[in-house]
Amino acid sequence: MENVLNEYGVIGSLLIDATLFPEASGLSEDDFTLVPLREVFRAMRRQFAENGSFDALTVRAEAGQHCPEVTDKLLLESMEITPTTANLTVYVSAVKEAFLSRKLAVLGNELVSSGRTPAEALSHARTVIQELAEDGGAGEATTVADALNALCDRVERQAEGKAPCVPSGLAGLDKLLGGGYINGGLHIIGARPAVGKSALALQIALNAAKTGTRVVYASLEMTSEDCSARLVGNLGGGSAARFMFGGTLEEEEYKRFASGMSQLSKLPIVFNRHSGMNVRQIEALCFREKPGLLVVDHLGLLEPPEKRLSLYESTTRNSRALKLLAMRLNIPVLCLCQLNRAAASDRSGEFRATMANLRESGAIEQDADTVCLLHDPPCESSGAGTPSLLELWLDKNRRGPCGHVDATFYKATGRIVC
Repeated sequence: MENVLNEYGVIGSLLIDATLFPEASGLSEDDFTLVPLREVFRAMRRQFAENGSFDALTVRAEAGQHCPEVTDKLLLESMEITPTTANLTVYVSAVKEAFLSRKLAVLGNELVSSGRTPAEALSHARTVIQELAEDGGAGEATTVADALNALCDRVERQAEGKAPCVPSGLAGLDKLLGGGYINGGLHIIGARPAVGKSALALQIALNAAKTGTRVVYASLEMTSEDCSARLVGNLGGGSAARFMFGGTLEEEEYKRFASGMSQLSKLPIVFNRHSGMNVRQIEALCFREKPGLLVVDHLGLLEPPEKRLSLYESTTRNSRALKLLAMRLNIPVLCLCQLNRAAASDRSGEFRATMANLRESGAIEQDADTVCLLHDPPCESSGAGTPSLLELWLDKNRRGPCGHVDATFYKATGRIVC
């Protein structure tokens, strides 16, 4: 009875919040003892893989075609007896453990009644247990031989030009990074507001997309229209501010706008639809879009995993969640981060921030594979269209040297080169 309640808990949690599905994706339909719940989970998996979401109506319609016992009453009961979605991982673990217990019981009965010799029975038992361990995620250790084989495969892929990273497209920065942003890594870009971190992230996303890398750009402070305007200005050589708020465009401006639009329309960049998102929802978006690079703008605006958490606890949890997400997806996650006010305490502009200025949590520098801090030194300007110096300080690099490179920032168009 307890196991059945756990199965209801899984289904009920997912019906309440479909964005949690990645947390239950390790389960299979066969893990459920009740046929109706098995069909419901099967429908959820298919719909989430295709659409990135599902709801009670669509699940009911699909699962009901295969099992008449899938009714509105069943789905409502699943949600009513689920006290909280916070226990989903507990329900998932319990369902998986119950499945393994059933399989081991079947194996025991089979060995008793099969008539096999002891040697044959032992060999069969080893095979079945190994399969169960692999399917159940219990055998997560890696031997030295397996690790060396994986390393050889990696070296061979690199020899073929398939580096396990996404280049930033900024030559000086890529040289420091050893080629680009490593897959499975969390990469932080930190700066005070208005220094240029969003412009840098958009430039990197643009450069990656130009090489064919699919990019998910999750902006939590700008709309997709704002982001698109900046990219169109970058590509066409026009002003995003003019495109968004300048009224009627001059003929030359319109040509630049049309050129940028044409170029951007061909690039594999996807934006989020809603600004208020948590890490689970971003993961669901990536589950559907299957990007080669994820950009999150920015960490401080991510919704907390639980409402009761303090800002420090929320930042710490979100930072770790993004690192785990990068590892699960095996892609670089580029995350922007605000610096605290100490980074702006020097009114002369000479002060350069360090990792100690990352806002709210020391966990950020701990989780990050790289930390790049931007510095906008004071300089003389001869006009609004004049490019300015932007210093990129790589203060943490888990797989290589630290250092800094100077970039040229064309603020009017948002273009950054180095």
